[in-house]
Amino acid sequence: MSEAKFPVAGASQENDCPQIHPELPKLAIERAIWTGIILEHHRQPPFETPEYSMRYNLIGINVGHNFLMEQKIDGRWHSGQVFPGAIGIFPFNISSVLRWHGEMNVFSFNIKHELLVRRAIELFNTEQVELVPHISFQEPLIQQIGLALTAEWQFNKIGCRIYAETMANALAVHLLRHYSTQGHRTVNYKGGICQHKLRLVTDYINDYLERELSLEELAAIAQLSPYHFSRTFKQSTGISPYKYVIQQRVDRAKQLLSQGKMSLSEIAIACGFSHQSHLNRHFKRITGVTPRTWLKS
Repeated sequence: MSEAKFPVAGASQENDCPQIHPELPKLAIERAIWTGIILEHHRQPPFETPEYSMRYNLIGINVGHNFLMEQKIDGRWHSGQVFPGAIGIFPFNISSVLRWHGEMNVFSFNIKHELLVRRAIELFNTEQVELVPHISFQEPLIQQIGLALTAEWQFNKIGCRIYAETMANALAVHLLRHYSTQGHRTVNYKGGICQHKLRLVTDYINDYLERELSLEELAAIAQLSPYHFSRTFKQSTGISPYKYVIQQRVDRAKQLLSQGKMSLSEIAIACGFSHQSHLNRHFKRITGVTPRTWLKS
């Protein structure tokens, strides 16, 4: 069935959601820092949708109570009990009808299809990729990635672009390997980044610590895809790009604290943290003490 015949849902479009769901999302995040992934929180009463197709690949995590969900694809109904913590996969551009019995309280992660295509080229050397629909199943890794992204947003309110992109890429690769119609053959990158390229990346990070750095731009310096850059960077340094950036920001904060010329809030912004409490959280996690306590010691 062609996409043009049916409404298209996704990305919290106010013109779309009233056609598909009785309520708009309670939370919707679509910003440049969340490259390739959009987070929504839905609390919906029992409902049956019209036939529609998803604009993105939707991964849902049930954070509420048990409820029964049914999905009609190609004239056939499929049903499943959605238990607390259950994962659902609703692929891009597949026309279906959904109905659920009981309140639906879910966090959904709308993964842009272009992200899956880029990762599929690396993993399977093909642009043809399709996820397999699932109404309800248990998957600890998907749940951990989803809840980690949610917690990062709720605590920080801005989020770290490298962290969000790393999680989005990890989720995309996991879905392709285990929940797509493709095989499990992958390209194997052995070893780390050469020292020259690693120095270029780390110098770039330190030159632009105050910016919201992107995994894509760091990977481009190393001439690798974001997914393989994350893996080889960790092989070379022992830590992920995200953790490296945070460590460098904390080290920069120590230098500025020692100089005694700036307030904590000014130091936080100068080091690339979104606000003072963001600096305090990471500073204490790495050093064991708050910035004020460290300065007095």
